[in-house]
Amino acid sequence: MATNLSLSRPTWSLPALPRFWALAGALACLTLMGAAAGVARLLAGLGPTTFLTDSVPWGIWIGFDFALIAFAGAGFTLAAAAHVLHLHRLEPAVRPALFTGFLGYSAVLLLLVLDLGRPDRFYHFILYWNPHSPLFEISWCVLLYTTVLLIEVSPDFLGRFGWARLQQWALRLMPPVCIAGVTLSTLHQSTLGTLYVNMPHRLHPLWYTPFLPLLFFTSSVAAGLSVALLAYRLAARTRSQPEERRVVEDLASGVTGALLIFLALRGGLLWRENELPLLWPLDRASIAWWIELVAGVALPLILLVTPRLRRTNLTLWLAPLLVTAGVGLNRFNATLTAQTPPLGSSAYSPHPLEWLTTIGILAGAALVWLLAMRFLVSPAIPLAGHGSR
Repeated sequence: MATNLSLSRPTWSLPALPRFWALAGALACLTLMGAAAGVARLLAGLGPTTFLTDSVPWGIWIGFDFALIAFAGAGFTLAAAAHVLHLHRLEPAVRPALFTGFLGYSAVLLLLVLDLGRPDRFYHFILYWNPHSPLFEISWCVLLYTTVLLIEVSPDFLGRFGWARLQQWALRLMPPVCIAGVTLSTLHQSTLGTLYVNMPHRLHPLWYTPFLPLLFFTSSVAAGLSVALLAYRLAARTRSQPEERRVVEDLASGVTGALLIFLALRGGLLWRENELPLLWPLDRASIAWWIELVAGVALPLILLVTPRLRRTNLTLWLAPLLVTAGVGLNRFNATLTAQTPPLGSSAYSPHPLEWLTTIGILAGAALVWLLAMRFLVSPAIPLAGHGSR
């Protein structure tokens, strides 16, 4: 396999796309609004700017954090597939997935700062170690993996500014960096489940199982592949480039396989732990569970395994969207719906500033991704230095 490191620089020309700039402008306005709300939150403190309480300490910030970490699995799933398992035909989808992962983890870090009672002490886990805490491991893995993602997307920045020699060195570092990134992401995707294993007294039995780390990891793979598929197709349209049908089909097949494994695990664990009767009362918890499973797993599986449906363009948009929504709902259910309280009570509803800051951070990440796909990311850059034969 020959190595090709002579990479063309993207042009600085502005796209003649009114809709592109209208969307970018709307996202910029939402970002500024969220930034102002974030400053107000940091100046006023948690009490006046949230409706969190001692009995309900987790709100939408943590819910979005855990959902975004699963969605940002697009980076590690594509890096693992293309450069650990050597499925190099997926190369065109790697760079959009890596940028999605990097911006997802950046949004997670910003949301965590907002959620801290003392955001000025965000660095304390680095100085004061508590190796017995799952949050300690999660904090370190998120910090290190965000750094890895920054290194993985650096060739685009270096190429943009014409630093070809530094870009070549960065590309040569990619194989060990990719392996480190996949290892770190695997660790903390599963450790998020370990965090809930420590609270059997708070988590509803439909979501609690000692095998939560395995369920969190497999669902993050399904979500990561789904987000990677969406990111690749959106990036192709943003750059006005045709998408490769083979890449789309391969990613759709990966989503199908991950969903089948997750469904088998979740159904098998419910049967093994004698929790199937909890599905039939159709109370708040069981209805949330059914929505999560039917909309996020069963329906996209039907769309993807039915040949006539799978061949349609709508299915290849709708199925990964449903999987992403289902995994996000799973994380929100575990964080809010399945907790006691607020299960069966209305102890918490988000403060307007919680919504404004969250929307602002998400809009900012979407804005940077949109601009990066249009002006910065070069799909010709081989992440690990692989070129054509």
